[in-house]
Amino acid sequence: MPKVLLADDNEEMRDTLERIFSFYQFEVLTAANGFEAVDIAKKSDPDIILLDGMMPEMDGFDACKVLKSSDKTKDIPIVFLTANYTDVQDRIKGFELGADDYLLKPFNSKELVTRVKSILKRTEMFRLIKKENEELTYKNKSIRQELEDFLERTKKIDENSIIDPLTGLYNFEFFKRRLREEFLRASRYESPLSLVIIGVNNFEKLNETLGYQLGNYVIIRMANYILNKTREVDILCHHQDDGFCILLPQTNEQGGFNKAERIRVALSNAEYIDDAVIDTIKFARRRITEHRHITVNLGVASYPHEGITCNDENELFKMAQEALSHSKANGQNLTMSYVQNMVS
Repeated sequence: MPKVLLADDNEEMRDTLERIFSFYQFEVLTAANGFEAVDIAKKSDPDIILLDGMMPEMDGFDACKVLKSSDKTKDIPIVFLTANYTDVQDRIKGFELGADDYLLKPFNSKELVTRVKSILKRTEMFRLIKKENEELTYKNKSIRQELEDFLERTKKIDENSIIDPLTGLYNFEFFKRRLREEFLRASRYESPLSLVIIGVNNFEKLNETLGYQLGNYVIIRMANYILNKTREVDILCHHQDDGFCILLPQTNEQGGFNKAERIRVALSNAEYIDDAVIDTIKFARRRITEHRHITVNLGVASYPHEGITCNDENELFKMAQEALSHSKANGQNLTMSYVQNMVS
């Protein structure tokens, strides 16, 4: 039975949430403010935490910051559920603090529980991936053998395969087919669709300095981080230029931008090459320090959008590419949408 911690200063709202999650077979813990939430989380180790934004003594943002800074609670997924902080900047702040989702009141109870369950599934998947990655960092032979296997599969892969052998994500050719299918579906049913393209900065330099073997290891870890920040219905691929594409069905422009921002924060804050890897593969530390953190730029395009003509999936892809190019032109570690590109 999953355990959820509900933090809200409104007693009636706490009671409502407790009834909802109890009905869906959750073990429920409650807190009336941020201080209580932090204390209960450290003592009871919940599987997920729902935080109200505005609470007395310690608000949800400060509570999230404290929880994510503690080794004991930093991996617990957090969802903001608030009626007060509704601006885009508030959402971005929540994601930058490490939140997994940002929802507004009033809410649909079934949708809320479904999104919480989806986050729990992704968290469990991430824990398994993280465990595997930690084991790899301490085993030189295992790292080398696994990467060699990946490269060998690349040579033997059938042209009709849909899986990228390095990352386990879809390959770009299959992604283009799914992009066409989802665009036709969105056009037919007038439903929103967003596309995110991720560009990795200075990756060629890492390959030249440290070799393609370590570069492949970094790409695998990036794929894992992205996978942890997406839904089961999202469609991910590893692009041939060492980038990534993400297709977001039923996601409008604002939702696509928020998702891209959350991924940007996760990728830019990640340390891909830690001390264990350095020791295992025996690279000089001075050669590798500048590559511990790798920045990315993201471009987002959405369909439909008022005032913008987009006739097919190819135009949507070009719009996302233009947004990515504009993002890179404005500096590293930025997310920009096609609409922002037009305005600027």
